[in-house]
Amino acid sequence: MNNDYESILKRLRDGVGGGVSTIEGTFAGDILQAAAAELARVWSQEIDTVTQRGFVATAEGEWLDAACADLGVTRKSGESDSRLRARALAALRQSAASGNEADYVAWTMSVEGVSAAVAVPLARGNGTVDVYYIPEGEGSAALREQVEEYLAGVRPVGADVSVREAAAVTVNVSAAVLRDGSASLEQIRGQLEEKLADYLAQIRLTDRGRLISRSRLIGLMMQCDGVADVTAVTVNGQEDNLSLPAGSYAVPGSVALTEGTNG
Repeated sequence: MNNDYESILKRLRDGVGGGVSTIEGTFAGDILQAAAAELARVWSQEIDTVTQRGFVATAEGEWLDAACADLGVTRKSGESDSRLRARALAALRQSAASGNEADYVAWTMSVEGVSAAVAVPLARGNGTVDVYYIPEGEGSAALREQVEEYLAGVRPVGADVSVREAAAVTVNVSAAVLRDGSASLEQIRGQLEEKLADYLAQIRLTDRGRLISRSRLIGLMMQCDGVADVTAVTVNGQEDNLSLPAGSYAVPGSVALTEGTNG
């Protein structure tokens, strides 16, 4: 059944007994039009969207807060809808149990000021867990203490938990670029800097983030407008992949491009 203005107005007019004029301009007609407009508004703004407001994937604002609260996930100060939604959906997908790897990540992420986290079970033997986190801004001893205090209150009894701020590893990239003439070297550099930042942000503190693939970086370069080919690609001065130790993550550094040749 349609619940737009015209459909509602037709049903209202059809329900009026014979002998009463409902055309526009009559008393009954004006009343029915006003009622139809309000009913259509209520349907479109309140009723028709109620299912969207009730789910994490589609809710917004205070409705998203309510949906996430059912999962034990609350909005941090200044946190956007998209960021809150991502944390809540991650908690759902991970199906965290009591004290598993997913729990430690979710617990750490719930602390104000933490932007990303990873847990390494059995890092120092049975019953041990090493937790690494990335601060939203400048790291501080106070934030580490907050994470330690929070985890101490929720971890399983007997668990030996070590909390550390993850170490940032700068990734410097260089290459010789053969241009097709549609973009300057500086424009290509700007594109690559953006792509590199996005790529590293997506994989930080994940299993994929432990290896910065040289071939993946070459692929990013080839996606830049104006690039015909690239050679002599180095990652931190080496023509090889960059492997990161546990508890570290890559951050973009310098992008040095030179003009390539066909020879």
